[in-house]
Amino acid sequence: MTDIKNKQMRNIKIILATLFLVTGMQGFSQIKKANRQFELYKYARAIPLYLKAAESRDDVVKKEATIKLADCYRFTNDVAEARSWYQRVTEFNDIEPVNFYYLGQAARSLQDYDQAKAAFEKYATLVPDDPKGKLYAGYCALMAEWSKKSPSAEVKNADNLNSTYSDFGPVFFEKGIVYTSDRNPSLLENKRYGWTNFNYLNLFQADPKYYKDFWGPMHNPTPMSSKFNQSYHDGPASFSDNFSKIFITRTVIDKVQRVKGAPLTYVLKIFYANLSEGKDGYIEFPYNSDSYSVGHPTISSDGKHLIFVSDKPGGSGGSDLYSSEFTGGKWSEPVNLGGVINSIGNEVFPTLVNDSLLYFASDGHPGYGGLDIFLSHLTNGKWSEPENLYAPLNSSYDDFAIAVSKDLKSGFFSSDRPGGKGSDDIYAFKNAAYPKMKEVEAQQIIAKDMNVSGYVKDKTTGTPLAGAQVFVLNTKTNKVRVLETNPEGFFTTPVEKDVLYVTKAVKPDYLTDCLNFKVDVTDTVTNQETPRDLLLDKLEVDKVFRVENIYYDLDKWFIREDAKPSLDNLLAILKQYPIRIELSSHTDCRASDEYNDELSQKRAEAAIRYIVLQGIDPSRLIAKGYGEKKLINKCQDGVQCTEEEHQANRRTEFKILSIDKPVLNQSLKPSLFKTGEEVDIYLFEPDFFNKCFETADTPENNQSALSGKTMSADKPSTETGLNNMVNNEICFGVQLLASASKISLTDPELKGIAHVQCYESGKWYKYIAGCEADYSNAVQLRKQIADKGFKDAFVVKIENGKIMAAR
Repeated sequence: MTDIKNKQMRNIKIILATLFLVTGMQGFSQIKKANRQFELYKYARAIPLYLKAAESRDDVVKKEATIKLADCYRFTNDVAEARSWYQRVTEFNDIEPVNFYYLGQAARSLQDYDQAKAAFEKYATLVPDDPKGKLYAGYCALMAEWSKKSPSAEVKNADNLNSTYSDFGPVFFEKGIVYTSDRNPSLLENKRYGWTNFNYLNLFQADPKYYKDFWGPMHNPTPMSSKFNQSYHDGPASFSDNFSKIFITRTVIDKVQRVKGAPLTYVLKIFYANLSEGKDGYIEFPYNSDSYSVGHPTISSDGKHLIFVSDKPGGSGGSDLYSSEFTGGKWSEPVNLGGVINSIGNEVFPTLVNDSLLYFASDGHPGYGGLDIFLSHLTNGKWSEPENLYAPLNSSYDDFAIAVSKDLKSGFFSSDRPGGKGSDDIYAFKNAAYPKMKEVEAQQIIAKDMNVSGYVKDKTTGTPLAGAQVFVLNTKTNKVRVLETNPEGFFTTPVEKDVLYVTKAVKPDYLTDCLNFKVDVTDTVTNQETPRDLLLDKLEVDKVFRVENIYYDLDKWFIREDAKPSLDNLLAILKQYPIRIELSSHTDCRASDEYNDELSQKRAEAAIRYIVLQGIDPSRLIAKGYGEKKLINKCQDGVQCTEEEHQANRRTEFKILSIDKPVLNQSLKPSLFKTGEEVDIYLFEPDFFNKCFETADTPENNQSALSGKTMSADKPSTETGLNNMVNNEICFGVQLLASASKISLTDPELKGIAHVQCYESGKWYKYIAGCEADYSNAVQLRKQIADKGFKDAFVVKIENGKIMAAR
């Protein structure tokens, strides 16, 4: 019996020994496979292999697997797992001191600043020559004070822009944004990048649901065309101001061997192109390298000043920011931005805004942990000390790759903070504040050369008017700048802040138009737009103009005091232009035909009498009362109508019967002025700008304080107070779009659409074209507008200046 037991024990020992041997061999096998993936930078594929190897009973295998697992989770940005595994690493003997540094970084990202500080201090003790340990321990000590700071902005996840993959690197493009993602755009594609085990990076595009409302909902993103995306990694990208040029980070098909015998991997490279040249027009940046990365480009508005990231030898830290200029047909040798910008850590994802502000991400400057976003401004050719944008724009995780509106208040940024959909998500922000940028500093970043530009157009057709003279009065200096529109009807003028400018457009055969504007003293945008276009009404035979605000007492025909200003405007036109007119008066359908004919005739004659008494030759005037013969809506006898609809028919109009050769204005002598010069206001007759000033204090004034690119005037009007839209109180228009923020009526989105006005409706600004008395005419207008690209346009009813209903 004893022999049998002894034999059984020997067998068990043999089996156990065999199991230990097999387990050890499996551990070595797993670690060998895992190391192969690790050496190929395929960390996501290496993790499950290391997890099995970490269960080995062999201490050597277990230690190596534990260290490599911690590294893999660090490389794939899983900070919670990274901290967990680095804590295990630090329990082994004879480990590299850098593991304490990595533990500190992971704990810092998880906001465990006490553990992080202790780990950094341990590293500083073990490696006293490396300043990072002491530096980052000091950053951890700042967090108690920083936690008391007010929120730097409102922040929210951009929801449907994001996926379960990595989405980052937003940049404004045309009407929306472009960003980078490694999501799979097609179920038929299955290209995987071993580092993350996700797909290769591609560019995607998304527009806001409501025009230029980037805080609101966005349309679902769609992949960009092959003009932007190629076979391997594409993105992030940067565009010049007019979106004609693109600068993009890419990896190329060729694999690059950095060191003989080392694993093959890719480096980042910059490519650029004029987008009009298609997908084959990309040029490689001449300072790319096969030995180090060059990427994350951001380009100035003119496409000639490039800032980018590189880990080339000789920098301050892991990766630095560099600049290059395009001069003489080639790019200059890159210049490191220096120690103010670049730290002992990594500087990445730069973004130029307004050509003088540099946003970038860094893990080397004082921050919460991981990458934080910083801001520096250019003053006298030097970059200022970077300012941390603080929470919630920054967090203890990686926050980077920001897109900022020109007013600096809103935009998008990227972060891998908890609560997102994927490994990196895009977040929207608004109402951003910059605590360190005091008033003096804010003034320093504002360029002295500010310009306001605009267009002169035909009021009826919306056609740009070339060769129109534009006179811009600076009310501070009493100097008038003389301009002339180019073939696109465009003009531009330098301006000062906080100064009222009065602008008047003049062209033969057209009525003049005025608008007033002022640039706010705090505005940072150097190139602005006028509140609206200058709109000139052409003088044409048989063209009818409505004279607004002509009111009569019931059954009376004498001219009331409140009617005189509108008649004075008509008087000014008759003095300026040698035209003959028919002045007509119209009634509604109520009362008899005979009564209405007589009343309207007397009212027309009374208006003519008032004008003649002001010195106009009566031979140039004909009075005509039409009674109810020319109703502009359905309100004829027997049809029930509202008082507002009847009011629309009670109107005064004038029609041009003939035109002699027009003169611009007897007080204006064009030969005195040269385009581009400034002249004293005394060279003009006293009344030249008078009507422009008169409109400035009325509810429909044209005066606006410009702010960024979004100011607009609600109701375009001329200095004459005349409007050739047939009905301003009740009519039908076509709604083009609605926006939560106000946009300029000169915005390219509205180009080619005539008679666009902005109406406020609740929180929305609604942009309506036309004002038709008849619904069927508005339907026809809607068809014409739809053919110009506004497929979703629809007809609305406008009553007393308000949007009443859609039909």
